Amino acid sequence: MSTAPAKSTLNPQQERRWFRVWIAGLLIFFLVGGGGMAWNLWRAKRAEREDFRLLLDAAATDPGVTAAVKTDTSNATPVTMGIYLERISELSIKDATWTAVFDLWFRWQGAELNPVEGLVVMDGTIESRDKLAETHDGDRHYARYRIVAKLTKPFSISRFPLDEHLLLLAIENGGLTRDKLLFVPDLENSSVSSRVKVPGYDLTGRIALEKPHSYKTTRGDPRLSPGTKSTYSQFRFGINLERSGWGLYFKMFQALYIAVAIAFLACFIKPTDVDPRFGLGVGALFAAVANSYLVGSFVPDTGEQALADVVNFLGILTILVTLIESTVSLYLYDRCGEVELSQRLDMVSFKLMFGGFIAANVLLILAACF
Repeated sequence: MSTAPAKSTLNPQQERRWFRVWIAGLLIFFLVGGGGMAWNLWRAKRAEREDFRLLLDAAATDPGVTAAVKTDTSNATPVTMGIYLERISELSIKDATWTAVFDLWFRWQGAELNPVEGLVVMDGTIESRDKLAETHDGDRHYARYRIVAKLTKPFSISRFPLDEHLLLLAIENGGLTRDKLLFVPDLENSSVSSRVKVPGYDLTGRIALEKPHSYKTTRGDPRLSPGTKSTYSQFRFGINLERSGWGLYFKMFQALYIAVAIAFLACFIKPTDVDPRFGLGVGALFAAVANSYLVGSFVPDTGEQALADVVNFLGILTILVTLIESTVSLYLYDRCGEVELSQRLDMVSFKLMFGGFIAANVLLILAACF
């Protein structure tokens, strides 16, 4: 036997207060919360691009390190150095590693040095080095090597899966300081093979440059006084990667968006039909949590929040808000007897939650892309 709703216990002023508080809460959640997350994402993108600029500016100090010591290179032997990137055989954001296969060549004059001896790849290990060509014409020398190097790179995931990265090959001669050897980039011939492909990314730019690099230690060299900073000539080759298309983004979040849409449907179900009304939200919540675990499998276990984490978090909180709205609607309908107010709350909440969720997601995407 069905029971009629209780008699209304709210006067018009109390009803208006209910709506004001609820609508204000929704607006704060979506506009202020979503806008704040988008602002943080935009700032992270700007900081990341500024780091890229500093790393590829020969006159700028690298981010997070002390400035390189200026050295007199008037007596240094200039060595023209070029690179041709053959392929990127492996790149793993989760493992923070990438492997490059490339040709290096050197042209120099004089027999008093060999720029290849003592060659090191910064933040990486040379796994193999094969000499491909070598010529000597009096005091003019040329040598070319095929090198396979595995590098460690802490990829920034703040905008994943709409991310971009700078792959930096930094090479120096660990046995000759910059006052003895100065690398001169072969800008005309340094390039990237058309065979270089990184799944999910487009190569959007490249640049070669030379930059001084100082160490805050003598490394125990008895010829140097304590506190001396050794400065080396470092050849750098930077490759820009940008996420290609929106395929990965929609693959990652299509289940989340469908789960949130299902949770919104609860607003069209009578509040006293408790099983379907709350069952939709609970089921959607489980689906959103499962999606967050899927996203976690793509990124490293760091404290950095990725765009993917923010989108998932927003989706989970939105589903939670739909459950809170269902609870409030049920209270108004069943306990207060405010049938019309409950129905009005459902319709207004649906419009605000639907529009707010879309607006917050658009803000996040704009912040990550522009």
